Amino acid sequence: MLNFSIIKKYSFLFLMLSIFIPSEILGMHHERELDKMKINNLYDDWYIAVETSNIQGYVDSLDENIVLIPPGGPVITGKENYRTFLGPVFDVASYEIDQKTPKNIKFYGDIATVEYNYVVYITFIGDAKSVPSEGALQDTVSDSIYFDVLKRQEDGSWKCLVHTWQQIN
Repeated sequence: MLNFSIIKKYSFLFLMLSIFIPSEILGMHHERELDKMKINNLYDDWYIAVETSNIQGYVDSLDENIVLIPPGGPVITGKENYRTFLGPVFDVASYEIDQKTPKNIKFYGDIATVEYNYVVYITFIGDAKSVPSEGALQDTVSDSIYFDVLKRQEDGSWKCLVHTWQQIN
């Protein structure tokens, strides 16, 4: 047997919530969750590109106006300059990434910041003992805090606009 007082009670609660929580807020929450999913997919693709030495896959994650700020190296601006930087990086070494912390994603309209802690393991190829690209990771184990600024693209996707890190080991 249905208890109509319970149904009335919960109907009233739902009515109150719908009055006090505007649909725009619920829509914004849903949109942010979709954006987080898109950003996590971007990083999944980006890290697959790193671990498979796929320069095009890596570059596909970058905004046209990307700025790379490597600690101890020159600032690199623009997608094609970044591609040039990556050539020697992937020619002399392979990489494995170990996620230490979840990504901390914050939104500022069509801009998002992402902070995370990863350990990158480098295996040099052949006789190589270092990466010739100035500013590239050089240690066989690099524990770093990464900070990225992402930009929403016209098609609604997200791409990296600024990429930097600080080694903690």
